[in-house]
Amino acid sequence: MMLVILNFTLITFSLLYSFYILWQIISWINAPEYVLKPQIFKTKVTVIVPCRNEEKNIANCLKAIIKQNYPTSLLEILLVDDHSTDGTIGIAEGILKSGSFSWKCIQLKENNHGKKNAITSGIEVSSGELIVITDGDCIPQQNWVASIVSLYEENNFHMICGPVAIINENNFLECFQSLEVAGLSILAGGGIFSNNPLLCNGANLAYTKKTFETVKGFQGIDSIPTGDDTLLLFKINKEFPGKVGYLKNKESIVYTPAQPNLKCFSQQRIRWASKGFISKNLLNSFIGTIVFITNFLLFMYFVGSLVYFSINWVFINCLILKFTVDFLLLYCATEFFNKKKLLLYFLISELVTMTYVSWIGLTASFTGYNWKEREY
Repeated sequence: MMLVILNFTLITFSLLYSFYILWQIISWINAPEYVLKPQIFKTKVTVIVPCRNEEKNIANCLKAIIKQNYPTSLLEILLVDDHSTDGTIGIAEGILKSGSFSWKCIQLKENNHGKKNAITSGIEVSSGELIVITDGDCIPQQNWVASIVSLYEENNFHMICGPVAIINENNFLECFQSLEVAGLSILAGGGIFSNNPLLCNGANLAYTKKTFETVKGFQGIDSIPTGDDTLLLFKINKEFPGKVGYLKNKESIVYTPAQPNLKCFSQQRIRWASKGFISKNLLNSFIGTIVFITNFLLFMYFVGSLVYFSINWVFINCLILKFTVDFLLLYCATEFFNKKKLLLYFLISELVTMTYVSWIGLTASFTGYNWKEREY
Protein backbone atom coordinates (compact mmCIF):
# COMPACT_ATOMS: atom_id res chain seq x y z
CA MET A 1 0.00 0.00 0.00
CA MET A 2 2.83 2.39 0.89
CA LEU A 3 4.49 1.79 -2.48
CA VAL A 4 1.22 2.57 -4.27
CA ILE A 5 0.96 5.89 -2.41
CA LEU A 6 4.59 6.74 -3.15
CA ASN A 7 4.17 5.88 -6.83
CA PHE A 8 1.04 8.01 -7.08
CA THR A 9 2.81 10.92 -5.35
CA LEU A 10 5.82 10.62 -7.66
CA ILE A 11 3.63 10.55 -10.76
CA THR A 12 1.61 13.56 -9.59
CA PHE A 13 4.59 15.74 -8.77
CA SER A 14 6.53 14.68 -11.87
CA LEU A 15 3.59 15.73 -14.04
CA LEU A 16 3.23 19.06 -12.21
CA TYR A 17 6.97 19.68 -12.52
CA SER A 18 6.95 18.85 -16.24
CA PHE A 19 3.92 21.07 -16.87
CA TYR A 20 5.65 24.01 -15.15
CA ILE A 21 8.90 23.59 -17.10
CA LEU A 22 7.09 23.18 -20.43
CA TRP A 23 4.93 26.22 -19.65
CA GLN A 24 8.05 28.34 -19.11
CA ILE A 25 9.79 26.97 -22.20
CA ILE A 26 6.80 27.79 -24.40
CA SER A 27 6.56 31.29 -22.90
CA TRP A 28 10.26 31.83 -23.60
CA ILE A 29 10.12 30.54 -27.17
CA ASN A 30 7.04 32.62 -28.01
CA ALA A 31 8.70 35.83 -26.84
CA PRO A 32 10.77 37.45 -29.61
CA GLU A 33 14.34 38.44 -28.92
CA TYR A 34 14.57 42.16 -28.24
CA VAL A 35 16.51 44.13 -30.84
CA LEU A 36 18.39 47.25 -29.78
CA LYS A 37 17.47 50.09 -32.12
CA PRO A 38 19.57 53.20 -32.92
CA GLN A 39 18.07 56.05 -30.93
CA ILE A 40 18.74 59.20 -28.97
CA PHE A 41 18.55 58.32 -25.29
CA LYS A 42 17.00 60.69 -22.77
CA THR A 43 17.03 58.72 -19.50
CA LYS A 44 19.52 59.53 -16.74
CA VAL A 45 20.88 56.23 -15.41
CA THR A 46 22.55 55.44 -12.11
CA VAL A 47 24.50 52.18 -12.09
CA ILE A 48 24.91 50.92 -8.53
CA VAL A 49 27.58 48.34 -7.76
CA PRO A 50 27.27 47.03 -4.18
CA CYS A 51 30.40 45.12 -3.24
CA ARG A 52 32.43 43.61 -0.44
CA ASN A 53 35.99 42.29 -0.73
CA GLU A 54 36.06 42.22 -4.53
CA GLU A 55 39.65 43.35 -5.17
CA LYS A 56 40.14 40.44 -7.58
CA ASN A 57 37.09 41.31 -9.68
CA ILE A 58 36.16 44.97 -9.27
CA ALA A 59 38.61 46.24 -11.91
CA ASN A 60 37.09 44.14 -14.69
CA CYS A 61 33.60 45.07 -13.57
CA LEU A 62 34.16 48.83 -13.55
CA LYS A 63 36.21 48.82 -16.76
CA ALA A 64 33.26 47.16 -18.49
CA ILE A 65 30.84 49.72 -17.06
CA ILE A 66 32.86 52.78 -18.09
CA LYS A 67 33.03 51.39 -21.64
CA GLN A 68 29.26 51.33 -22.00
CA ASN A 69 27.83 52.59 -25.29
CA TYR A 70 25.74 55.16 -23.50
CA PRO A 71 26.04 58.97 -23.26
CA THR A 72 28.40 59.84 -20.41
CA SER A 73 26.28 62.88 -19.58
CA LEU A 74 23.41 60.52 -18.74
CA LEU A 75 25.46 57.99 -16.79
CA GLU A 76 26.28 57.97 -13.09
CA ILE A 77 28.22 55.20 -11.36
CA LEU A 78 27.95 54.57 -7.63
CA LEU A 79 30.13 51.97 -5.97
CA VAL A 80 28.81 51.17 -2.49
CA ASP A 81 31.33 49.38 -0.32
CA ASP A 82 30.06 47.04 2.38
CA HIS A 83 32.98 47.33 4.81
CA SER A 84 35.59 45.67 2.59
CA THR A 85 38.77 44.56 4.35
CA ASP A 86 40.86 44.37 1.18
CA GLY A 87 41.89 46.82 -1.54
CA THR A 88 38.52 47.06 -3.28
CA ILE A 89 37.98 50.80 -2.73
CA GLY A 90 41.47 51.85 -3.81
CA ILE A 91 41.26 49.87 -7.03
CA ALA A 92 37.75 51.15 -7.75
CA GLU A 93 38.63 54.81 -7.24
CA GLY A 94 41.65 54.50 -9.49
CA ILE A 95 39.51 53.20 -12.34
CA LEU A 96 36.55 55.54 -11.86
CA LYS A 97 38.80 58.62 -11.89
CA SER A 98 39.73 57.81 -15.48
CA GLY A 99 36.16 58.28 -16.72
CA SER A 100 34.33 61.39 -17.89
CA PHE A 101 31.10 60.66 -16.05
CA SER A 102 29.67 61.31 -12.61
CA TRP A 103 30.75 58.81 -9.96
CA LYS A 104 31.02 58.25 -6.23
CA CYS A 105 32.46 55.63 -3.90
CA ILE A 106 30.23 55.31 -0.86
CA GLN A 107 31.09 53.57 2.39
CA LEU A 108 28.26 52.00 4.36
CA LYS A 109 27.87 53.33 7.85
CA GLU A 110 29.23 51.20 10.67
CA ASN A 111 25.80 50.00 11.82
CA ASN A 112 24.73 49.07 8.26
CA HIS A 113 25.79 46.03 6.28
CA GLY A 114 24.57 43.77 3.50
CA LYS A 115 23.54 44.22 -0.11
CA LYS A 116 20.09 45.62 0.62
CA ASN A 117 21.54 48.42 2.74
CA ALA A 118 24.18 49.05 0.09
CA ILE A 119 21.57 49.40 -2.65
CA THR A 120 19.34 51.59 -0.48
CA SER A 121 22.26 53.87 0.41
CA GLY A 122 23.16 54.19 -3.25
CA ILE A 123 19.61 55.01 -4.31
CA GLU A 124 19.32 57.68 -1.61
CA VAL A 125 22.13 59.72 -3.19
CA SER A 126 21.49 58.76 -6.81
CA SER A 127 20.56 61.32 -9.47
CA GLY A 128 19.30 58.88 -12.09
CA GLU A 129 15.71 58.20 -13.04
CA LEU A 130 16.53 54.55 -13.74
CA ILE A 131 18.55 52.49 -11.26
CA VAL A 132 20.63 49.67 -12.77
CA ILE A 133 22.16 47.07 -10.46
CA THR A 134 25.02 44.63 -10.91
CA ASP A 135 27.54 42.93 -8.61
CA GLY A 136 31.21 43.67 -8.13
CA ASP A 137 32.29 40.35 -9.64
CA CYS A 138 30.23 40.78 -12.84
CA ILE A 139 31.17 41.86 -16.34
CA PRO A 140 28.43 43.48 -18.45
CA GLN A 141 28.70 43.87 -22.21
CA GLN A 142 29.09 47.23 -23.93
CA ASN A 143 25.40 47.58 -24.85
CA TRP A 144 24.14 46.48 -21.46
CA VAL A 145 22.89 49.87 -20.25
CA ALA A 146 21.73 50.90 -23.73
CA SER A 147 19.66 47.72 -24.08
CA ILE A 148 18.01 48.22 -20.69
CA VAL A 149 17.22 51.87 -21.35
CA SER A 150 15.93 51.13 -24.84
CA LEU A 151 13.44 48.58 -23.47
CA TYR A 152 12.52 50.96 -20.64
CA GLU A 153 11.87 53.96 -22.90
CA GLU A 154 9.87 51.82 -25.31
CA ASN A 155 7.65 50.09 -22.74
CA ASN A 156 7.82 52.23 -19.59
CA PHE A 157 8.42 49.17 -17.40
CA HIS A 158 8.76 49.70 -13.66
CA MET A 159 11.30 46.88 -13.41
CA ILE A 160 13.49 45.14 -15.98
CA CYS A 161 15.23 41.81 -15.38
CA GLY A 162 18.09 40.58 -17.54
CA PRO A 163 20.01 37.38 -18.34
CA VAL A 164 23.07 36.24 -16.41
CA ALA A 165 25.65 33.67 -17.49
CA ILE A 166 28.70 32.00 -15.97
CA ILE A 167 32.01 32.81 -17.61
CA ASN A 168 35.27 30.84 -17.97
CA GLU A 169 34.08 27.36 -17.01
CA ASN A 170 37.15 25.17 -16.39
CA ASN A 171 35.89 22.08 -14.54
CA PHE A 172 32.74 20.07 -13.96
CA LEU A 173 31.55 22.10 -10.97
CA GLU A 174 31.79 25.32 -12.98
CA CYS A 175 30.13 23.74 -16.04
CA PHE A 176 27.34 22.43 -13.80
CA GLN A 177 26.76 25.91 -12.37
CA SER A 178 26.81 27.37 -15.87
CA LEU A 179 24.10 24.98 -17.02
CA GLU A 180 21.99 25.69 -13.95
CA VAL A 181 22.32 29.48 -14.11
CA ALA A 182 21.49 29.43 -17.83
CA GLY A 183 18.38 27.38 -17.14
CA LEU A 184 17.33 29.71 -14.34
CA SER A 185 17.63 32.68 -16.70
CA ILE A 186 15.20 31.00 -19.10
CA LEU A 187 12.79 30.26 -16.24
CA ALA A 188 13.07 33.88 -15.10
CA GLY A 189 12.27 35.12 -18.59
CA GLY A 190 9.51 32.58 -19.13
CA GLY A 191 7.83 33.54 -15.88
CA ILE A 192 7.85 37.23 -16.74
CA PHE A 193 6.68 36.65 -20.32
CA SER A 194 3.78 34.55 -18.97
CA ASN A 195 2.90 37.31 -16.46
CA ASN A 196 3.83 35.07 -13.53
CA PRO A 197 7.29 36.30 -12.51
CA LEU A 198 9.00 33.98 -10.06
CA LEU A 199 12.72 34.56 -10.56
CA CYS A 200 15.26 37.22 -11.35
CA ASN A 201 18.96 37.75 -10.75
CA GLY A 202 20.34 40.71 -8.82
CA ALA A 203 23.41 40.75 -11.04
CA ASN A 204 21.33 42.18 -13.91
CA LEU A 205 18.41 44.22 -12.66
CA ALA A 206 16.89 47.67 -13.19
CA TYR A 207 13.99 49.65 -11.77
CA THR A 208 13.05 53.29 -11.51
CA LYS A 209 13.95 55.25 -8.43
CA LYS A 210 10.32 56.30 -8.11
CA THR A 211 9.18 52.66 -8.19
CA PHE A 212 11.66 51.70 -5.46
CA GLU A 213 10.38 54.54 -3.29
CA THR A 214 6.72 53.74 -4.03
CA VAL A 215 7.05 50.13 -2.81
CA LYS A 216 9.10 51.43 0.17
CA GLY A 217 12.24 49.69 -0.93
CA PHE A 218 13.12 46.57 1.01
CA GLN A 219 10.75 47.34 3.87
CA GLY A 220 9.04 44.13 4.91
CA ILE A 221 11.66 41.89 3.27
CA ASP A 222 14.68 43.10 5.21
CA SER A 223 14.65 40.33 7.81
CA ILE A 224 17.10 38.21 5.81
CA PRO A 225 20.27 39.33 4.01
CA THR A 226 19.23 37.92 0.64
CA GLY A 227 16.17 38.66 -1.51
CA ASP A 228 17.26 42.01 -2.93
CA ASP A 229 16.20 40.67 -6.33
CA THR A 230 13.35 38.12 -6.26
CA LEU A 231 11.57 39.43 -3.16
CA LEU A 232 11.72 42.96 -4.54
CA LEU A 233 10.37 41.60 -7.83
CA PHE A 234 7.32 40.26 -5.98
CA LYS A 235 6.73 43.62 -4.30
CA ILE A 236 6.97 45.57 -7.54
CA ASN A 237 4.86 43.11 -9.52
CA LYS A 238 2.16 43.24 -6.85
CA GLU A 239 2.09 47.03 -6.92
CA PHE A 240 2.45 47.33 -10.70
CA PRO A 241 1.14 44.11 -12.28
CA GLY A 242 2.17 43.62 -15.89
CA LYS A 243 4.84 46.32 -15.67
CA VAL A 244 7.82 44.02 -15.13
CA GLY A 245 9.82 43.27 -18.27
CA TYR A 246 12.51 40.79 -19.23
CA LEU A 247 15.33 41.77 -21.57
CA LYS A 248 15.70 38.83 -23.93
CA ASN A 249 18.74 40.20 -25.69
CA LYS A 250 22.20 38.65 -26.00
CA GLU A 251 23.89 42.05 -25.83
CA SER A 252 22.42 42.53 -22.36
CA ILE A 253 23.94 39.37 -20.83
CA VAL A 254 25.94 39.98 -17.66
CA TYR A 255 28.74 37.49 -17.02
CA THR A 256 29.80 36.30 -13.58
CA PRO A 257 32.29 33.69 -12.31
CA ALA A 258 31.14 30.38 -10.87
CA GLN A 259 31.61 29.51 -7.22
CA PRO A 260 35.13 28.09 -6.96
CA ASN A 261 34.47 25.04 -4.77
CA LEU A 262 31.74 22.86 -3.28
CA LYS A 263 31.67 24.74 0.02
CA CYS A 264 31.09 28.11 -1.65
CA PHE A 265 28.56 26.55 -4.01
CA SER A 266 26.53 24.99 -1.19
CA GLN A 267 26.60 28.19 0.85
CA GLN A 268 25.32 30.17 -2.14
CA ARG A 269 22.50 27.71 -2.81
CA ILE A 270 21.42 27.71 0.85
CA ARG A 271 21.38 31.50 0.67
CA TRP A 272 19.20 31.34 -2.46
CA ALA A 273 16.85 28.80 -0.90
CA SER A 274 16.37 30.92 2.23
CA LYS A 275 14.34 33.46 0.22
CA GLY A 276 11.55 31.00 -0.42
CA PHE A 277 10.49 30.74 3.21
CA ILE A 278 9.46 34.40 3.51
CA SER A 279 8.43 35.20 -0.07
CA LYS A 280 4.69 35.24 0.78
CA ASN A 281 4.15 34.43 -2.89
CA LEU A 282 1.85 31.42 -3.16
CA LEU A 283 2.90 30.47 -6.69
CA ASN A 284 6.57 30.72 -5.78
CA SER A 285 6.05 28.53 -2.71
CA PHE A 286 3.97 26.06 -4.73
CA ILE A 287 6.56 25.75 -7.51
CA GLY A 288 9.38 25.50 -4.99
CA THR A 289 7.57 22.66 -3.25
CA ILE A 290 7.01 20.86 -6.56
CA VAL A 291 10.67 21.18 -7.53
CA PHE A 292 11.87 19.93 -4.14
CA ILE A 293 9.47 16.98 -3.81
CA THR A 294 10.03 15.85 -7.41
CA ASN A 295 13.81 15.84 -7.02
CA PHE A 296 13.66 14.34 -3.52
CA LEU A 297 11.39 11.45 -4.50
CA LEU A 298 13.42 10.67 -7.62
CA PHE A 299 16.60 10.74 -5.56
CA MET A 300 15.14 8.39 -2.93
CA TYR A 301 13.86 6.00 -5.61
CA PHE A 302 17.29 6.08 -7.24
CA VAL A 303 19.02 5.22 -3.97
CA GLY A 304 16.44 2.50 -3.28
CA SER A 305 17.01 0.90 -6.68
CA LEU A 306 20.76 0.72 -5.95
CA VAL A 307 20.24 -0.71 -2.46
CA TYR A 308 17.64 -3.34 -3.41
CA PHE A 309 18.85 -4.01 -6.96
CA SER A 310 15.30 -3.61 -8.23
CA ILE A 311 13.68 -1.60 -11.00
CA ASN A 312 10.55 0.41 -10.37
CA TRP A 313 9.06 1.29 -13.74
CA VAL A 314 7.09 4.19 -12.33
CA PHE A 315 10.42 5.65 -11.20
CA ILE A 316 12.03 5.00 -14.59
CA ASN A 317 9.21 6.65 -16.53
CA CYS A 318 9.10 9.67 -14.21
CA LEU A 319 12.86 9.99 -14.44
CA ILE A 320 12.70 9.95 -18.25
CA LEU A 321 9.94 12.56 -18.17
CA LYS A 322 11.96 14.88 -15.94
CA PHE A 323 15.13 14.39 -17.96
CA THR A 324 13.22 15.17 -21.17
CA VAL A 325 11.72 18.48 -20.02
CA ASP A 326 14.98 19.49 -18.33
CA PHE A 327 16.89 18.78 -21.54
CA LEU A 328 14.45 20.91 -23.54
CA LEU A 329 14.90 23.74 -21.03
CA LEU A 330 18.67 23.53 -21.09
CA TYR A 331 18.74 23.20 -24.87
CA CYS A 332 16.89 26.54 -25.11
CA ALA A 333 19.24 28.01 -22.51
CA THR A 334 22.49 26.85 -24.09
CA GLU A 335 21.27 27.97 -27.51
CA PHE A 336 20.56 31.48 -26.23
CA PHE A 337 23.87 31.73 -24.35
CA ASN A 338 25.90 29.97 -27.10
CA LYS A 339 26.97 27.23 -24.68
CA LYS A 340 25.66 24.05 -26.31
CA LYS A 341 28.86 22.18 -25.44
CA LEU A 342 27.67 22.19 -21.83
CA LEU A 343 24.96 19.68 -22.78
CA LEU A 344 27.71 17.04 -22.69
CA TYR A 345 27.39 17.28 -18.90
CA PHE A 346 23.61 16.99 -18.92
CA LEU A 347 23.13 13.45 -17.53
CA ILE A 348 25.59 13.72 -14.67
CA SER A 349 24.26 17.21 -13.92
CA GLU A 350 20.74 15.82 -13.55
CA LEU A 351 21.93 13.33 -10.92
CA VAL A 352 23.84 16.06 -9.10
CA THR A 353 20.76 18.30 -9.18
CA MET A 354 18.53 15.65 -7.62
CA THR A 355 21.10 15.12 -4.88
CA TYR A 356 21.82 18.71 -3.94
CA VAL A 357 18.22 19.96 -4.27
CA SER A 358 17.16 17.20 -1.87
CA TRP A 359 19.88 18.14 0.59
CA ILE A 360 19.33 21.90 0.35
CA GLY A 361 15.57 21.48 0.64
CA LEU A 362 15.94 19.49 3.86
CA THR A 363 18.56 21.69 5.50
CA ALA A 364 18.00 25.28 4.33
CA SER A 365 15.13 25.89 6.76
CA PHE A 366 17.19 25.26 9.88
CA THR A 367 20.83 25.81 8.99
CA GLY A 368 22.81 29.02 8.64
CA TYR A 369 25.34 29.90 5.99
CA ASN A 370 28.50 31.92 5.46
CA TRP A 371 28.57 34.62 2.82
CA LYS A 372 31.14 37.35 2.19
CA GLU A 373 32.95 36.32 5.38
CA ARG A 374 29.83 36.76 7.48
CA GLU A 375 27.73 34.20 9.33
CA TYR A 376 23.95 34.28 8.86
